[in-house]
Amino acid sequence: MPVDYTAKLNFRPDSTIIVLINQFDVTQAKVNNKKKLDVIKSGAAAAINYAGLELGSLPHVKVINLVDSLNLPVNTDSVKLIAAKNKANYVMALKGFSADIGLSEISNNTSYYNTNTTVNFVLYENNGIYYRKLDGKSVDPQSEQPYMGLIPTLLIHPTIKGNKQSIKTSAEHATENALQDYFPYTITHNRPLYNDAIFLPAIKEIQSGNLKKADSLLQPFLQDKNPQIASKAAYNLAVVYESEGDIDSALDLAQQSSDKYKNEFATLILADLKEE
Repeated sequence: MPVDYTAKLNFRPDSTIIVLINQFDVTQAKVNNKKKLDVIKSGAAAAINYAGLELGSLPHVKVINLVDSLNLPVNTDSVKLIAAKNKANYVMALKGFSADIGLSEISNNTSYYNTNTTVNFVLYENNGIYYRKLDGKSVDPQSEQPYMGLIPTLLIHPTIKGNKQSIKTSAEHATENALQDYFPYTITHNRPLYNDAIFLPAIKEIQSGNLKKADSLLQPFLQDKNPQIASKAAYNLAVVYESEGDIDSALDLAQQSSDKYKNEFATLILADLKEE
């Protein structure tokens, strides 16, 4: 059952201007090979550009990208000065970037490799004092090849040097991960429901998406003298409220279900809800 959630963090309710800059010194990557260095630089630029696209898609947000994607020079200007010059509310800087390709697993005589990427952004307020760290990472399947023994597998494997596009794509995924709290999202839960005969009319309404009707059908059972019936009704209602995105009410009903009669369904949904 899909559950829609609003963004956890928000920018200003009216128009917002965000300036993107680069404060990542590519020489910190400690890469001596020129081709590998070029790939790292391309990945870092891809992360910044994708951040601009993502943030620019938010309502009332304008992005000003000051980054030279080709050369990726480090911007050492004062954040406060950059914000003032561009009349910006925020300045977001890329502070760190790393990427490699590593062995994921060996299965059925096949070696599997992943692209592993991390990004480190900092979102400054226009005063240059207050900030929020936005770190992201991504692990993406990269390739597979016949297993030739442990030593050859560790010595002969894909590297970032010949996989620029793979690194750029993974950089975008890591950036998406870093910015996820600013975007609404959907989680699909396959929650079981107590399907006792007395609950079947409510379950039918849940499956049809008529959650308000299901709510009204389940409410009377919360007062049932049989604690198991009341507990099951409370759990089913918790699923209804979760589906509506009302996490506080879902937590309350899940806790009621557990308190009335200890059950595994309530325990599982409580654990999930506390993380959301």
